[in-house]
Amino acid sequence: MLTYQVRPRIFRTGDSQFPEFPLSGEIRLHLAPRQPFGVEAGGGRTAVMGGGSTVTFNANNGEYFIVSKTPLQPLDVTLSAPDQVIRLEGARLTVSQSFESLKQVAAVIDGLYFAIPALLAVEFADPPFVERVDGTLGGVGFRWELEDWAVRAVATTQVKQEQLFAKSWERLSLLADPQGRRLFAALHYFHTAARLARVASVAGEFLPEILLNLSKVLEVLFPPGGDGMSRNAARAGLKGIGISEDEIESDYLPAMVLRNEIDVGHVDLSLFAADQLQTIHGYTERAEAAFRRLLSRVLTRIEEGTFVVAAHDPAPATGTAVQVIDRLRKYAADRTTIRITRTSSDD
Repeated sequence: MLTYQVRPRIFRTGDSQFPEFPLSGEIRLHLAPRQPFGVEAGGGRTAVMGGGSTVTFNANNGEYFIVSKTPLQPLDVTLSAPDQVIRLEGARLTVSQSFESLKQVAAVIDGLYFAIPALLAVEFADPPFVERVDGTLGGVGFRWELEDWAVRAVATTQVKQEQLFAKSWERLSLLADPQGRRLFAALHYFHTAARLARVASVAGEFLPEILLNLSKVLEVLFPPGGDGMSRNAARAGLKGIGISEDEIESDYLPAMVLRNEIDVGHVDLSLFAADQLQTIHGYTERAEAAFRRLLSRVLTRIEEGTFVVAAHDPAPATGTAVQVIDRLRKYAADRTTIRITRTSSDD
């Protein structure tokens, strides 16, 4: 369930050390977005009743946010239990209590970090996430941060970057051939995966969806034959464009395996050991670069005439797909959505 978001964390305290446990302390979760917590007036979809609101709509990309004429004031909630005090001040959630060990502190943080945003997403119009966690233990301040992370970059030059754009422009014609539909689908799935990686606000937030799209790249480029075995088709297709067996099994097939076996395309409530998670995360961190190399090779091979993507003739949706759409039309009318329609060409 949290296979791709549970990451090794450490308590950073600078040059200080925690006193001996047990000790009293507080954990602070800094939440975002801020509008539903009354810290900002705009930037979300939370409208305050009774005072009127305006909608700022971007007709270029469909994004919008609501600004209430009388916005929320910073939320102020205090909840007390025999051994714990919970205080929400604006977008900052503070939990004060006594802790028996650093392990207990980590367990409390883990529970709050994942559970509070999930619960609030049901009640708030804007699904929250935790920007950062800090606090104090025995008077010593700490930050709860990732233990390590990988940094990947692509070195380029002004001239090379301009040449890459020109090359991409020239490749537009490849999408017009009979093989273009599958090729464009593969490029689209990769683009979606890369975008998800960039917009994530939490480590591993969209990794299951990223892996799902990378798996689709292989499935659409190398469709299965009569045996229906998509992994075998991907192996054969990758081998056919000169990719070694080691690369196939280490860089590409894991996307399909994870998609089907480990918390991507299907529900998985399993608990994995730290070393198992390390193996999974290690692959996900290098997968995007591997698939970028793959698609670059595919495009080059197509240009050279040494590889042809299977053609696909588009046809209208039929069968079950049409039945599903008809059922949606009948039962899923959304009576709460406000439709915005442009009636003039004015900006």
